[in-house]
Amino acid sequence: MSSPALLLVTTINSAELIKHASNSFLALKISYANVIADLCEKNRRGCGGSNARHGSRSRIGEQFLRAGLGFGGLLASRKIFRPCASRRNGRSRFRNPQAAERVNKQRIDRFLEKVHQALWVVKGKRVAVLGLAFKANTDDVRFSPALEVARRMLAEGADVHATDPEAISRAEAVLPQVTYHHDPYEALRDAEAVLICTEWEEFRQLDCNARAS
Repeated sequence: MSSPALLLVTTINSAELIKHASNSFLALKISYANVIADLCEKNRRGCGGSNARHGSRSRIGEQFLRAGLGFGGLLASRKIFRPCASRRNGRSRFRNPQAAERVNKQRIDRFLEKVHQALWVVKGKRVAVLGLAFKANTDDVRFSPALEVARRMLAEGADVHATDPEAISRAEAVLPQVTYHHDPYEALRDAEAVLICTEWEEFRQLDCNARAS
């Protein structure tokens, strides 16, 4: 039997701070995981990012220590923590949120570098984008790294075909130039590159060697 949910009564200001503090902490963990993943890729001794994640202590938790495209925005949290970024009144600078956002902005560049290494020339090639929401189990595409990847591919002249279990209608309203498919195998058909941009469980089950019906 599950435990009853905790009910915490607080002020609006406290509730806002709790929300932003939690989101910022998760953003820091995600950015840290991505930095470690970059380090593992450059390490000549063959250090694996997944090994580093699985080797973390249980009190740290691994759910938000998976490397990927990053998170969907930290601008609101930067405003919340801005008073802590000043040296006035003896306070030291608190730059962690800004550092996390800087790392986050580099993720798509690094991701697309790998696409270019594989395809060399993107123009005219069919690219499948799996995932459009900023995270799995939601249809929210605000600040979605997946949409930015699609935009960048379109700007380079790629023929972008995309799918998502929940977010197609929202993504279509923002980026109508993409060809959308509710059947993921249709998105995969004849693709020269498959970019997994959102960690949907459905995509783990796909057989990329299967043909669309």
